[in-house]
Amino acid sequence: MPRSAWLTNKEYLEEFNRKVLRMRLPVSGSFELTSQCNLACVHCYLGPGLHERDRCGNEMKTARILSLLDEITEAGCLRFLITGGEPLIRKDFPEIYRHAKTNGLLVTVFTNGTLITERNVGIFEDLPPHTVEISLYGATAETYEKITRVKGSYERCISGIELLLHRRINVQLKTILMSLNRDEFYAMEQMAEGYGVKFRFDAALFPSFNGDKTPLSLRVHPREAVEKEFSDAERTRHWREYFEKAQRYAITDTLYDCGAGTSSFHIDACGRLSPCLMTSGPKYDLAEGGFPDGWEAVSRAIREKKAGTDFACITCHKKSLCGFCPAFFELENGEEHLHSGYLCAIGENRFKKITSEGALNGK
Repeated sequence: MPRSAWLTNKEYLEEFNRKVLRMRLPVSGSFELTSQCNLACVHCYLGPGLHERDRCGNEMKTARILSLLDEITEAGCLRFLITGGEPLIRKDFPEIYRHAKTNGLLVTVFTNGTLITERNVGIFEDLPPHTVEISLYGATAETYEKITRVKGSYERCISGIELLLHRRINVQLKTILMSLNRDEFYAMEQMAEGYGVKFRFDAALFPSFNGDKTPLSLRVHPREAVEKEFSDAERTRHWREYFEKAQRYAITDTLYDCGAGTSSFHIDACGRLSPCLMTSGPKYDLAEGGFPDGWEAVSRAIREKKAGTDFACITCHKKSLCGFCPAFFELENGEEHLHSGYLCAIGENRFKKITSEGALNGK
């Protein structure tokens, strides 16, 4: 039987991704709507204890944000993340969200869930988001509020989750695994299962953008993080399949081999465009020019960052398992080429799990 001229969904997506990478189209973007937050989480990368922080002193006005949404849509953006700070703290969130949706963007909202109201839910019902992703820091008020440092925040978070679910909004839960909530990890996982929603976590805490390394003291041991990760069959299968696929990737001399500056971008609350949230540079001030010029500038600059022949991470066969990220390295060690021992240990433990008999059999 002759092969069909029509591509399968998988073939279509693979061909689409190849074209995106080849043409360097900014199909995926994140927007830090504000750096302000109603919580004061001990691990926050924007700096702990800064309830009323405004890193710019003058965050972007509504009109400029709406015009930027038009510019990124015109440039080819499809997947769009609204984040913060806490994005719902802005009074113009409904207008901004509605504009992104009516532009045809596939919108995800990151929120702590404590400011979910009937008004927010009404907007989400009218124009459903792809996902509302909520950070859950503990399974009890005591643990949750030890991290957020705001009394009553646990109850408001749970109320927000349940209000969204009651109105059939797509919700996902996530957590940062740390020494303060490690004992409630499985309870949080069970909470998500009870709600019937997806759950993910990350243990790779990194310093605050202001240079404070206090969050590193909250890390759990890499072995413990990976044990919890591989306690779930689906996560185990994901890592095994990803590792096998990554072995087919060609080694390049480019320092950043992710989508940063190739197919994805980040805009902070000050209106600065960068390849991703974590990079210290390159940056482009969107007050000085439009998105197309900014995208061309940061894309070219990140592409020109080379790994160098003496950078051992590039040829490491476990690179796909550690969360390799030069921006992470710079935050932790002050240098993009100086790898993180913590991430390296995470990768080593994942490799051991993947190559064990149980993991290979998909158990």
